[in-house]
Amino acid sequence: GPSQPAATGLGATQAAPTSIDVLELTEGYLMRELLPLAQRLAYDDSHREAETAMALVSQLTGVLPAARLKKAHGWSACVCKEEAHLSLAVRKCFLSTHLSLERASGCGRSGSAAVAKELYLLLGDNQKEDEDADAPPERWGMLEEGSANSMCSPLIETVDTELAELSHASALMLQAMELARATAAGTEVVDPTVDALERAMCERYKHVASVVRLLLKSQIEGAPAQALLRSCTTLFKQLEAVFRAIKSPSKRMELLLSHVCGETGVTVSMYGLLGFSSSSDAMGASSARVIKEAKIVPALIFQLERFEAAVVKLSKSSGRDLLRFMKRATARDFKIQAEEVVNAIRKAEEDAGDEGTTKGRRKRPAGCASGSTKSKKGKPADFEPADPDDAEADGEDDDDE
Repeated sequence: GPSQPAATGLGATQAAPTSIDVLELTEGYLMRELLPLAQRLAYDDSHREAETAMALVSQLTGVLPAARLKKAHGWSACVCKEEAHLSLAVRKCFLSTHLSLERASGCGRSGSAAVAKELYLLLGDNQKEDEDADAPPERWGMLEEGSANSMCSPLIETVDTELAELSHASALMLQAMELARATAAGTEVVDPTVDALERAMCERYKHVASVVRLLLKSQIEGAPAQALLRSCTTLFKQLEAVFRAIKSPSKRMELLLSHVCGETGVTVSMYGLLGFSSSSDAMGASSARVIKEAKIVPALIFQLERFEAAVVKLSKSSGRDLLRFMKRATARDFKIQAEEVVNAIRKAEEDAGDEGTTKGRRKRPAGCASGSTKSKKGKPADFEPADPDDAEADGEDDDDE
């Protein structure tokens, strides 16, 4: 073995502190190795491997700080705007990663708003038919008309993640508000911490409302539409909790209310999508899908009414006219309409099944004996006498016997 001085020197070398920056190495690995590898695998039609590489990118996104994700966010934006003939699963994976990088890097929320705008233009307005829409300000190559409905799913998942964070943020704001009230002891002093939290919360809720409104205005169908309606239910539930807790609404809260319940807000667009979904279901949809929507819609309307009741109560207690920021709808009986659609679809499916069964039966040749084929009850199946007089004659012969 080594001598004592050599061993001492070796131990000192191993115990020496390292100057390697782990975050810098991780960022370099992300930019120089992992992201180019994912892009190369996607373009080489190795789609499952590309999805695995992007999953690793998502895991590193939760580890690295915001300052070290800005380059990765710029890379993902460039890739999503390129014209690439990739599979739907890979495109959804790239778009989801880009939206998560945008949120984690602190680069604002302009990307999700741009994606919502283009999806709206590709899908079309659900209240206006055959309208020539203007071209989007910037083109996203991974979004195309044929798969626009499915590409709504990553954006809706981002909205759900944003709402989950806003739920924690609003809870913290309400706790800080209660603490400020107890400290102020009835004075009208505005706590700067509460004011900053309220400003940030209102801005993020307004952004969520703008994205959700564009999706609600589009001709979105199927599972993405159901997920969007559930997101609206979550949004109204959170806003109900906020408006029940505050004592006096600020100007920012009034502006948020107008974004949600105003003339061009979320609620008006939501009723437009519900009407569009009802007409689409009547034109041809599976009964299972309609039944699922029939369960989602009543919960959504119930939560919206609770939110509006909280706004009305706050308006009365604070003496502020909040109802001028709200446009309330008149007809809300969507549950009955959904049941009518379900019954109509079931009847149509039963009629189609009966027609198929009738067409599948063999025609009896002329002159075939009536007793050759019998039903379960012992009666001739699908046999009618050609002439009533012949039937009566047969009956008289039976009596004589």
